[in-house]
Amino acid sequence: MNLWTIYYRETLGKTSPMIESGERPRGTVFSTEAAGRTAVLFAVLALGARALLAQSEGRWEASLFGGGYFGSRISLTPTAASVIGDTAAYGLRFSFGVTRNFALETTLSHAHPSLTSKDPNTGASLGPSSSFDVNTYELNGLFGWGHGRTRGYFGLGFGAMHLGLPQELNPGTRLSANIAIGGKYFFTDDLALRLDARYRWRVTETRLGTVVCGSEGCQPFTTNLYSSAEITAGLTYRFGPPADGDSSVMTSGSSGGEKRFLPAAGEVVLLELLPWSFNRFISNSEFAHISTDTIKNNFETGFTYDADHFNTNQSSHPYHGSLFFNAARSNGYSYWESGAFTLAGSFLWEGFMEREPPAINDIVNTTLGGMTRGEIQHRLSKIVLDNTASGSERFWREVGGAILNPVGAFNRLINGDMTRDFPNPDDRNPGFLHVVGDLGYRHISGGVDHADQGIFSLTLIYGDPFQTPVDKPFDVFAATIDLNVPGGALVSRIDEQGILKGWELTDRADPARHIFFFSQDYLYYNNAAQVAGAQAFGAGFLSRYGLSPGLALVTDISALAIPLGAVQTTDILNPATGRNFDYGPGGGIRTGARFFLKGKEVVNLGYGVAWLATAQGSSDNNTLQFFRATGRIPIVGQFGVGGAYSWYSRQTSYPRFFEARKTQSMWRLFGTWAFF
Repeated sequence: MNLWTIYYRETLGKTSPMIESGERPRGTVFSTEAAGRTAVLFAVLALGARALLAQSEGRWEASLFGGGYFGSRISLTPTAASVIGDTAAYGLRFSFGVTRNFALETTLSHAHPSLTSKDPNTGASLGPSSSFDVNTYELNGLFGWGHGRTRGYFGLGFGAMHLGLPQELNPGTRLSANIAIGGKYFFTDDLALRLDARYRWRVTETRLGTVVCGSEGCQPFTTNLYSSAEITAGLTYRFGPPADGDSSVMTSGSSGGEKRFLPAAGEVVLLELLPWSFNRFISNSEFAHISTDTIKNNFETGFTYDADHFNTNQSSHPYHGSLFFNAARSNGYSYWESGAFTLAGSFLWEGFMEREPPAINDIVNTTLGGMTRGEIQHRLSKIVLDNTASGSERFWREVGGAILNPVGAFNRLINGDMTRDFPNPDDRNPGFLHVVGDLGYRHISGGVDHADQGIFSLTLIYGDPFQTPVDKPFDVFAATIDLNVPGGALVSRIDEQGILKGWELTDRADPARHIFFFSQDYLYYNNAAQVAGAQAFGAGFLSRYGLSPGLALVTDISALAIPLGAVQTTDILNPATGRNFDYGPGGGIRTGARFFLKGKEVVNLGYGVAWLATAQGSSDNNTLQFFRATGRIPIVGQFGVGGAYSWYSRQTSYPRFFEARKTQSMWRLFGTWAFF
């Protein structure tokens, strides 16, 4: 009996307690309660849709396409490996331009690949191949850029994929998701050639993806996804009048400067090679021993979930993504264009630079987390830098900018901008900037270790949607970080939210004003009740009420869509995943209220709840809640004092045992200083 067979039996075979318990496949069953929660999200979206569409003249577009379909392994057991082969694909798409740089698109795609089975140890065929149908139905959001005849886009979407497989290979129609990148060349104002590449994931039952063996032993990788790719070309035709007098609804406006593709792409490649070289030749990590065979195996296996530590997945990967992002952003590309570079960088790393199979959690965290963190780093570094400064001031500004945005600093160095005297960009400073630091003491209830700590909290608000329109992503954003000493987790909270687009629903002179918005979030919590992280998208309403002269109330209510969240559940490693935290998609609701007295925030209240259905892990689902209340009293100038209370909760449901709800409450006292 070989190691491969032993690992199969120990992790997914009859000896697995998860299989013996009759545990349901993750991500394939949704309760009525979960459906109701999803309806809340779509209700909020619907409320804002009328105002959104009323302010944009969209155009319809129809496309016919054909090309290639590329499958991967659908099943792996000790006796058989079943692979879906490559074949032709064709279909049609319809889209509507919601705004100048965002479109909604539906896709119907068809392929007729073959299914082959081979011995996983010898590669010998186990019988003749058979053919079946693959039908995919999708709704995508496309984020576009460019002008003139050449346009680019990348997209994110979801839908359903039907596989006409034999019963033992999980046939039928299941939920699917995809990423896409492509471009168009317009022969006329309406007719264009379109190239499109997309990678898809379809939900399956939990199964073994592969086993990777090396000098450090054998490690199994489980998955509940079937991966496939599609590369197509076709013709697209647009209907209706041009939007806003332009011949395109897929332009992104100013990207912030001259676009330099070769430096941006070269830096993405450099950011692949530098960490790989360190891992391969200095630390000699097993996963960095790559070859053409490991790359082939990666794409044959498709996407799985990795067993990396929580901080690696939820913090290090988003930071690596921010470097990819700023390789493009600091070379003149816009937010969405830089997001496409981030996606490409993450996909290349997952598919080519590790001998472990690509991980879906990594591509989500690296791409979406990298975009959120990267744009904040980019904008803050522009505030710190001053192209007209000189001497020691210039030196320290360049150092600060390099800490915030190291890739941007590298580009300033090679372009000679670090020492050159030239005008600052027009958007260097936002119309509104508020930075507050709290330094003090906190006490955590519940008999936890390190119950009494010093705490430093930094909160930043960039831009005011009630003063200036939110035309570009992250014209308005907020970020908070909590640091604690001594003992325990140094970082207990990182909360970043940027508005992607906002629409004013009222007149600017009204005493009560309302804005409908879409947002993008990076969330990281590490406390006794919640060790959790997620990338999220939000949709909701910001409101401002003038209560009396000098007193104003700002409220925020939004629904959250979470593509993939991570939650630490038990302290015991799952034998199949190798982790003590679970992954799953979900949604939530967040509300907040802030009172301002003479322009200074005096009270901040917030509550949120999120529901995550476990896609891979030990639990069935998780419900996370928080409540926070903060009060500040101005004393002299920018200095004041304050106090805060916060409460966190995690309720986890398991298939085989019960765990009581975990909670943590904390209060703190602090001195506060408003830097700006």
